[in-house]
Amino acid sequence: MVQNNWTALAMGDTQCGRLDERLMYTLDEKTEPSENPWIGILLEDKGNRYENTRCSVVIINSMHLLTTASCVKRFKNRFGNISGVAMLGVWDEDNSPDDDLQCNDKGFCVPGPKLYNLAEIRVHPESDKDTGDNDIAILRLVESIRFTNWVQPVCLQGSSEPPSLIHRNLHYSGFTHSDTRKGKGLAMTVSRQKCKSLTSASILPPENQLCGFPIKRTKFYPGTALMDIEVQNNKPHSFYVVALLVRSLDVGAATTQIYQDLRPSRSWILENSSLQS
Repeated sequence: MVQNNWTALAMGDTQCGRLDERLMYTLDEKTEPSENPWIGILLEDKGNRYENTRCSVVIINSMHLLTTASCVKRFKNRFGNISGVAMLGVWDEDNSPDDDLQCNDKGFCVPGPKLYNLAEIRVHPESDKDTGDNDIAILRLVESIRFTNWVQPVCLQGSSEPPSLIHRNLHYSGFTHSDTRKGKGLAMTVSRQKCKSLTSASILPPENQLCGFPIKRTKFYPGTALMDIEVQNNKPHSFYVVALLVRSLDVGAATTQIYQDLRPSRSWILENSSLQS
């Protein structure tokens, strides 16, 4: 019986956006090893080593990931011989694909991370280098992801969504500049007008971007996923990604997160991440 349970965990339940309500409402920014298993790290293959680009990636299906267009500027090739590599199933950046296990301080261990080479990079056709709007890229992998309990996709949309993301307390998850372990947090989204005030900017943020006011000032990597919750039968059922972190700004005593709203680009994302294409 124990062996069968372990086999089930290893195969993984590939229902997107799996969550554990017990872990959701906390001020602890460190995730459990199996938490938010769609978050990975974008690396660059330097020939004799892998360099961390300090960007998170988000698994949306077995062949495709999301990140920001800004994160892939370093890659000269967008098709074929791409030096980009995704490290998936990673919980602690100190772990490498050579590690059989990665364990937390409670002795709970999960398999080590795996590397997946990129086959293609598709940048949003309306990505604007001047305004920073539509800062989205789809990464297609050379080989299909083997889903496990610790490597799974996030959902791309909910069955019933609010008309606006403003004035919502939303979850986010990615890697940070201050800790090697995958992080998480809560941010209250604010209006573009309030965002302009918080960041002391001279103009409003781009039309398809929004701002979050996080509880803590920890700097997260670009590509961090901002997520809403699908509720079924009055219980939180799954996460779905609504935006990607573009950058964080510190002004005075406040840290403001700037996110790229994915919802206006969902049709483009779905069309360009189809497993039948």
